[in-house]
Amino acid sequence: MELDFFQSDGFVMGYYVLTVVAALLLVKQTRVRLADLKKGLRSMKYTPITYGILFAYIFLAFDYVDTIPILNWSWLGYNIAFGPFADQGIWGIIPFVPLLVYMFIHINYIEEFYFRKSKKMVIAWALMHIAMGVKIHMAILLIPIGFLFKYIYDKKGVRHAYAMHFATNILVLFTVFFSSLF
Repeated sequence: MELDFFQSDGFVMGYYVLTVVAALLLVKQTRVRLADLKKGLRSMKYTPITYGILFAYIFLAFDYVDTIPILNWSWLGYNIAFGPFADQGIWGIIPFVPLLVYMFIHINYIEEFYFRKSKKMVIAWALMHIAMGVKIHMAILLIPIGFLFKYIYDKKGVRHAYAMHFATNILVLFTVFFSSLF
C-alpha cells in the first residue's frame, strides 16, 4: 500500500518537478557548463567504452538478471529523469526531451564534480540512481561505468569526465528513442 503512494501520478509529477527545478536553479551557469563541455570534448572519444558496457549488458545479461526478484526491484520502474510519463513509452518521453538534455547539462557536471573524488563516492553515485527509479541491477551496473568516469576525472579533470558522462547519456537517450521506433 505504501508503494502505491510513491507510484501515484501526483507523487511522480511532484518528484519530477523537484528534479527539474533543481536544474532550473542553475540556469545562470548554463553558459559555463557548455564551455566546460567544449573544453572536455576530446574525452568524449571514450564514450563508446561506457556505452559499450551498457549495450553489452542490455543484450547479454539484462533479461537474465531482470528475473532475479531483489535485483529487478524499482520503486518506479523507469528513470524519473525521462519524465513523469516515461512508463507510457516514447510518446511519454518526447515532450520532456528538451528538459532532459538541459538537466544533463547541469546534473552531469554536478555528479562528476562531487561523486568522482573517491571510490566510495562513485558507489554512492551509482546507488543514488535507485532513488531516481532505476532498477537495482542497473544501478549496480553503473558502478564500473562510474569508475571509468573517475579514471578520466583523475587523469584529465572534471570537465573531461563531465563531457564523457554527458555524451554517454545523450547516446542512451538516442538509443531509447530509436529502439522505440523499431
